[in-house]
Amino acid sequence: MSVSIKSRDTVFQSLRFEQPATCPYYIWVDKRMVPALAERYGAGMFVGPADGTRTFAGSYTAWTEILALPVEDHGDWFVDEFGAVIRRGEALAVERPALSEPCLKGYRFPDLASGAHFKGIDEWATLHRDRFRIVQLGMLFWERTWFMRGMENILMDFVLNPAFVDELLDGLEEICSRAIDRLLRDHAGRIDAIGFSEDYGTQRSLLMSPAHWRRFIRPRLSRLVEQVHRGGKKFYLHSCGHVGPLVPEFIDIGVDMLQPLQPEANDIFALKRQFGRHLCLMGGVSTQQTLPHGTPDDVRREVRMCLDMMAGGGGYVMAPAKPILPGVPIENSVALIEAFMDRG
Repeated sequence: MSVSIKSRDTVFQSLRFEQPATCPYYIWVDKRMVPALAERYGAGMFVGPADGTRTFAGSYTAWTEILALPVEDHGDWFVDEFGAVIRRGEALAVERPALSEPCLKGYRFPDLASGAHFKGIDEWATLHRDRFRIVQLGMLFWERTWFMRGMENILMDFVLNPAFVDELLDGLEEICSRAIDRLLRDHAGRIDAIGFSEDYGTQRSLLMSPAHWRRFIRPRLSRLVEQVHRGGKKFYLHSCGHVGPLVPEFIDIGVDMLQPLQPEANDIFALKRQFGRHLCLMGGVSTQQTLPHGTPDDVRREVRMCLDMMAGGGGYVMAPAKPILPGVPIENSVALIEAFMDRG
């Protein structure tokens, strides 16, 4: 299978809320699932770094990340540029936050706009030149705050130490702004969107009150969205969890695309009905229930439902809410891929 320039154009059409001839889709696959799926589709159908999440070659979009790098690597754990001690595993775990107290005195923020952080972006963009290309700043703004202080501490700091939170977020905004500047200066012709990884929700509710989000996050995120738009790029926002209460705010500050639409945490069809003419939605197929625990028919049924309920009028990129992960039966993985290819 090969993709054509129409793949990228189809995503832009959907972002303009026009009805494309086919629904654009994105399939991401955990590296541990690739060998078994490659037996059916061929290794060349899974594009990306050998040690990272792969993109299925039929996908209309692709993404890569700019991340804080390790400065001390101890195998199972490492210290990153911010000073956080992080343990590797199926999910990264913060063993020791960078700041033990709500104070930045003597602390120096790292520079994440260096050549080391942008290494390989042009090669990645060339590899995916026919797809809609998203560069994501990974865990560098809101998510970085709990790497700095720990989740419980930063949420208490919202109430007990608001001046510190302002200072911390100002520093992180500057880091993100400098990274965006370099992306726009050096790579603008090779990318289509700049995104943020910003998990604001738990499975049932927001991590913080809407009032605290408006007080601390919104003004800074709004400036970063505006910076991306001034550079002529779309703004992509990843936020797991229940984020429905913030969707009108996302639209108001200019977010163009929201991913991953966890159906266990959100009424994704209600979001489409209410906001589907103002925000391009991406994701929606359950990787928490249907893919690991359903049958192939369940998977095909859910894909069909997402298309029927979400794709009308554009503004939708079909995708699983997470990568195809270990534990997903191969027959369910195949059902997802082939349903996307057929229905798309």
